[in-house]
Amino acid sequence: MIRSTPPKRSPSSEATTPDGETPLVDWLRRFRSAEALYVSDGRQRIVAWSPEAEALFGRSAAEVLGRPCYEVMAGREPGGHPVCRRNCRVVTNARRGRPTASYEIVARRGDGEAVTVRSTIILAPPGSGGTPFLLHLVHPGEAAPVSARGSERLRHRLTEGDVPPLPQPLSRRELEVLRLLASGRTTVEIADLLGISRFTARNHIAAVQRKLGARSRVEAVVLAAHHHLL
Repeated sequence: MIRSTPPKRSPSSEATTPDGETPLVDWLRRFRSAEALYVSDGRQRIVAWSPEAEALFGRSAAEVLGRPCYEVMAGREPGGHPVCRRNCRVVTNARRGRPTASYEIVARRGDGEAVTVRSTIILAPPGSGGTPFLLHLVHPGEAAPVSARGSERLRHRLTEGDVPPLPQPLSRRELEVLRLLASGRTTVEIADLLGISRFTARNHIAAVQRKLGARSRVEAVVLAAHHHLL
């Protein structure tokens, strides 16, 4: 729940406070949520970073404020395709006044470890240049990337031939889901592309991982390639 009171002045005002901040930025920094929350401006600079964001990403506000969000997050799709970059689709949509559907990325923590998160975007009133501020509400995502140790273990299993044949063949629908996973699609995207509910898509993904003996979506794709399913 957001527990803040908007400033008496118009939030879109660009007059600065004594410390150089606009009233709107000062107001946005008071937002609180049980989920991690950070705010970027029209130039993709991080202007607010909640304590929950500090805990999730292992980076303090002092480390990230003023830096480009794409440098801090370095986010990629679970399949590896870059998402966070200059003029990404999220900020491009915002400049056109359009919200962006929630999406899943693999980001980087301050210690270098990968963390999979799902972001929901909220457009705040326009700041300088008429571009909305972007509120990123972030929580841990569904896909867990293979850790370095897990990757090494899987490579060893494949090298040693320690991967048994599939006990059950994948259904036609599960093969469709597998191919979409291999292309880096998220659960929401798979559901939309196949015309099924997100709940059903999650069930298909779980079935694919179970049949392949995979601990994650990434492992599922690697094992599927090993079994010549892709």
